[in-house]
Amino acid sequence: MPEDDTKHQQNETDAFCGKLPGEEVALQILPAKKQECRSKAQAKEIYGVHVDDIKELRDTHGANVIKEEKKSKLRMLLSQFTGTMAVMIEAAMILSAALQDWIDFAIIAAMLLINAAIGFHHENAAMDALAEVEDKLSAHETVQVFRKIHQGEDTVIKEMDVPVEELVVGDLAYIRAGDIVAADAIWVYGDKLYVNEASLTGETRPRKVPDGNGNDTLLKGSTLLQGESFVRVSAVGEHTVIGEANKAMQESSTVASPLQRSIEGTVNWIVGVTLVVVFFILIIQLVVRERDAREVLLSVTGLIVAAVPVALPLVVSVTLALGATALAAKGAIISHLCAMQDLASMDILCSDKTGTLTTAKMAVNVGQIWLNEAIKKIFPNFTKEKVVELAALCSTLENAEKNEVEHSVFEALETVKKVTKLHFYDNYSVEDAKGDIYLGFNANVKRTYCTVTRKSESDGALPERLKISKGLLTKVLDNATEEDSGEVKWTIQDFKNTSSIAEAVDAKFGKCGYKTLAVAADMLDEGPEVKMTLAGILPIKDPPRASTEETIKNIRAAMIGVKMVTGDHENIARSLAADINLGQNFLVHDDLWPASALRDERIVNMDGIAQVTPKDKHEVVSVLQKEGHVVGMCGDGVNDAPALKLANVGFAVPGATQAARNAADIVLTEGDGGENAGLKVIYDAIVISREIFQRIQAYVLYRFASTVLIVLFLAVLTFAFAADFNPLYVILLAIINDVTVTPIAFDHVVGTPGPSELHILTILGMSIAIGTLLAVQTILTFWGNPFNLENELAEETATYLQISLTSQFLIFICRTEKPFFMTTFPHWLLITSCIFAQLVVSIWCGLGVVVSEAIPVEAIVYLWLFSFAGLLVADIGNASSITRATANDTPIITTPGFAFAAVNAVHVYASHSSLVLVPPLLRPGSLEEPPHGSCMVCTFRKDTSGTLPRLCEKLFGKKLPFAKPSKLMPTRFDETAARQEELRWTTTEGKEAPRARAHCHHHTTKNAIYL
Repeated sequence: MPEDDTKHQQNETDAFCGKLPGEEVALQILPAKKQECRSKAQAKEIYGVHVDDIKELRDTHGANVIKEEKKSKLRMLLSQFTGTMAVMIEAAMILSAALQDWIDFAIIAAMLLINAAIGFHHENAAMDALAEVEDKLSAHETVQVFRKIHQGEDTVIKEMDVPVEELVVGDLAYIRAGDIVAADAIWVYGDKLYVNEASLTGETRPRKVPDGNGNDTLLKGSTLLQGESFVRVSAVGEHTVIGEANKAMQESSTVASPLQRSIEGTVNWIVGVTLVVVFFILIIQLVVRERDAREVLLSVTGLIVAAVPVALPLVVSVTLALGATALAAKGAIISHLCAMQDLASMDILCSDKTGTLTTAKMAVNVGQIWLNEAIKKIFPNFTKEKVVELAALCSTLENAEKNEVEHSVFEALETVKKVTKLHFYDNYSVEDAKGDIYLGFNANVKRTYCTVTRKSESDGALPERLKISKGLLTKVLDNATEEDSGEVKWTIQDFKNTSSIAEAVDAKFGKCGYKTLAVAADMLDEGPEVKMTLAGILPIKDPPRASTEETIKNIRAAMIGVKMVTGDHENIARSLAADINLGQNFLVHDDLWPASALRDERIVNMDGIAQVTPKDKHEVVSVLQKEGHVVGMCGDGVNDAPALKLANVGFAVPGATQAARNAADIVLTEGDGGENAGLKVIYDAIVISREIFQRIQAYVLYRFASTVLIVLFLAVLTFAFAADFNPLYVILLAIINDVTVTPIAFDHVVGTPGPSELHILTILGMSIAIGTLLAVQTILTFWGNPFNLENELAEETATYLQISLTSQFLIFICRTEKPFFMTTFPHWLLITSCIFAQLVVSIWCGLGVVVSEAIPVEAIVYLWLFSFAGLLVADIGNASSITRATANDTPIITTPGFAFAAVNAVHVYASHSSLVLVPPLLRPGSLEEPPHGSCMVCTFRKDTSGTLPRLCEKLFGKKLPFAKPSKLMPTRFDETAARQEELRWTTTEGKEAPRARAHCHHHTTKNAIYL
């Protein structure tokens, strides 16, 4: 045989036995080759490493970690000097140096360095915060392994959960459906597995392991879809198949979120507009007016610096990172920052039942177990307690720690032990030598199945072999269908009579809030044919969390619809819904198919859906999204992953499989009965996300508005007055404002009461309106000389102080949509830095330091008052134009006079989809007072031309829920329909108008909207 082939075969054998290709180290602690195992005990005995050998194995094969290239500190620092905004500042600095304006050069250089230092500090802090979040997420990824330890002179096998990164070659691990394979491994003993390797190979069809052709390997990163078994780790970390591929193609890249890309795109647009203004200034000043080139270029330098919001991307990134840390502290670990935007704008939450609405602390009510009397014909002394014994035989202790249903069965077995001798459990076991099998639970078959053999020393009167199954009643009664993927199928004995009685019992249990577990057994021992008889039904109680009802109320008050999505029986879902005041409008699996418009409408209106399959969950999310909703979906199993991936916000609930966690946007961790358990974690996450976006919105609005203010003032000054403004003042404005306002990232804010979205175009429109209003005030200060100052230099100083005060304190208008003196008090660092900075500027202006000419103290006082007066006018106008909804009121817009009222209207509509807006120029009707407790809308008379709907469609970019234009009579919303979270319009003639596709989350509101 050729030498190369010999080496190739040896490498395959080495890898198979846990030895890496090319290594000469052959550890005696690992078995020389794979050995066939016929039982769990045998697998544990042959395989599994000794804890004393862990360090040697890790030193030899490395940790189970695939190293990723991290952004170095030097690279992070250098990145502060790249990008559109940094390059613009650097261009201004170079221009100042070329013009030998060393003062401006020094200030711009200082500005660049200070921003770089602040940016480096905050980016480093943000990376550390995100690393902490990632560590918390990885801390919940553990693997169940069996290792050997010394206990006195004996060696015993101990089960333990170890972090994924601590796996070593040779470890014996137990994996089950829903797990992500944590390292390359070899199947040892258990079920035949079905593995999805699409993320590795691109093959979407599940692969069977073992496949019958000698291939029994599993690759790190693949998803276990079905089955459970023991596997032996063969390679870890960078020596796995995916690790080797990662080393070959690894590249570190940071993908910006859609929000960040949108903001950066808008910044580039602002910079582009500024460059256009600069171009026209150069043409007019140099060509038309023939001004001195040096003075013009210096003026342009200041304009460029003023237009660049250097700190904007930084503030957005830091705010999102700090928000992710805050969410993690509440028990919601976010996997990527861009999910924060969808979380803030989510308007429907599809919550699972177990563990989220309930405690997931399940307990079998032994006293209420239903016994099928028919089984006594086969085994006369059969009792309720023996149903528990059969269920325990068809369960595994390995799963009891991970699965609450299995755990409840073994707890019930302990209860039975105290009152009677175990008749079945102590006398039977899985005898692999006799071909006994155990088939685990999965989302398709929804049952477990096993065969057990009587122990040799047991009572000979017992059957030699038993076949047992436990699971969902319908799947235990009859699973002999093509759709069922189980390896063993049957129809229960005396199906007709048994099924009718059992289903009635199951329904009764469901109405009492019990989850049920059917148990069946074949005690006839008549060969390979399965002749199952239903033994009984175990009622399992899973009580609602104490906080669930209050949390649902809070979530609905936040204008988010809550819908229960569960695989449990409809009666169980209805019982729980009654306990938590969720509502009783429920659908079941059969209601979803076939698809239709009526079906979609029922999904939107439902309070919940029961008996769902994974496909149903995916369909529910798809329909709700098609209807224009931002959907959150909870899930825990591998088959929930597609729905979690499709949802705008996927929540992996506590105890979720790795596959579900990987597909989800947010992983919930506080599911152990703590203060932040269950649905409350999601509510806290919603509140925090809305606060985050309030901070981002505040800064974006502030920075855009201040840029418009400065650029517009300088443009008017140049084009209209042919005057110059000291570029030093403009540069000082930019550097002081950027440095002092960054504490907005952790400001005290109140999130929006309803779903919030950051509409950049809306913010830009509002910025233009506010910036224009304040620019007019600044132009009046420069042009009108309201303080009777002696010369132009003093007037210029006064203008600098006025624009500095206005642009600085503008942040307090933008941070809230109510008047700033009526909202939460700002963070002490924000207000202190702003006041301190402007006191310093005022001292400069009073002493003539930095500025060209000092101005009197009285003028400084008047400028403070004058600036605040302008800000107050803008603030009151802004607040009254976008009054937010409260728990019982929808915004009423009553300010037709402001130029930016229409822009504010866009903002309101974007934030509250249940509003109807009437522009001021088309006020054709009057406002009626609604009857007590009902919902109403602005009333107006005929608009046969359809102008109003078309204008609103053009303004908002989408159709609004208007009735037919020819029938615009005084209208009101039907309250009953509103309670079902859909608005219906009725005319005065009592006829129902076309259905409004708006969404209402208030039962009693005044939907009166006027501009």
